[in-house]
Amino acid sequence: MEKRIVVPIDYSDVSKDVALFADKWAVRTIGKLYFLHVSRLPQVSYYPGHFEYLDQRDENEDLYTLENFLGQFGLKSNFEFSHEYGSPYLKIVDLVERLEADLVILSAHSHTMLGRLFLGSNTDYVMHHVHCPIYIFKKTSLQTNKIILVPLDFSEANRPVVEKANLWAERTEYELHFMHVLIPVDYSYFGAETSLGIGKAELEMTEEQGMEAMDNFLAPMKITVPEKRLVLFGNSSYSRILEYQKEVQAGLLMLAGHDHTVAGRLFLGSNTDYLLHHIDVPMYVYKC
Repeated sequence: MEKRIVVPIDYSDVSKDVALFADKWAVRTIGKLYFLHVSRLPQVSYYPGHFEYLDQRDENEDLYTLENFLGQFGLKSNFEFSHEYGSPYLKIVDLVERLEADLVILSAHSHTMLGRLFLGSNTDYVMHHVHCPIYIFKKTSLQTNKIILVPLDFSEANRPVVEKANLWAERTEYELHFMHVLIPVDYSYFGAETSLGIGKAELEMTEEQGMEAMDNFLAPMKITVPEKRLVLFGNSSYSRILEYQKEVQAGLLMLAGHDHTVAGRLFLGSNTDYLLHHIDVPMYVYKC
């Protein structure tokens, strides 16, 4: 259960949707929301013998603005709100660590250049530095189906994702689609001749073997909602995941983000980061 949920707010149009979504989720989980707004530091002009703020800030006024912003939504959950000055991503990570939060709900702007800059500066940093799950809220005008797409690589990091996805699907009456992507490996790069001949690529396992591996992986876990299992082929995991999401119009993507090891950062850089910037639906990244 997500008992402590951090929700950064920036007063953008999508912040209203984020606040309402977080409120609905906190009611379901009997959790508590911690809204945070971060303002830039006041500009300062100083030279020998002189120091002054170029713009005056009133902490009470900033808190009042945040309170009024949240007050218009009629939130039903238990919540607190706070205001900080500084870099948004640093303050978000600091609050998450102090609270030992169970979930962060972040908004991601559209795929405009401004949106990509936002993702690069705030969402990307938070996703790489917090140790709890993150829900990336994306407002979309696309028609989506009640499907949660769960890519699997059969690592231990995937097990809690499956459990969490099943729980979310129960709460929201969604269907689960588990998928594994088979990617050809070119062994000729290592100077080895494959069974297909020199310079050819081959799969590490067949589709049947992939499905058997998926069944074995999921067997110990209790799936209580409608589900579908697929083994697909592609040149990269992230591109095939994106293609399938668009094909079935899945409404949510849930996947594992590895920890802050070098391998974890490479994983985030190659798969999760790509999907974060290119997928048009919300995305849940499980981290522990």
